[in-house]
Amino acid sequence: MKLYWISYLIQDKENSKPWLCAVTDGIPNLTKAIEIAEWARQNSRILSTWIDTYDKGGNKTTVYHRCYLNEL
Repeated sequence: MKLYWISYLIQDKENSKPWLCAVTDGIPNLTKAIEIAEWARQNSRILSTWIDTYDKGGNKTTVYHRCYLNEL
């Protein structure tokens, strides 16, 4: 089963240092992973979101990426 892993770059306040938040549970559906990522965007100050998946050899592929820096 393919799992999708969500990561966010979050900034608490306008001038604070951004920090990485990586979801520790894999999501088995890409559409659901994107929905979760969009929900988080509505509820936090997220600068960037990406979703990765791994093949059987452990090689990572980024399947979704959004950068929100210009929207702040």
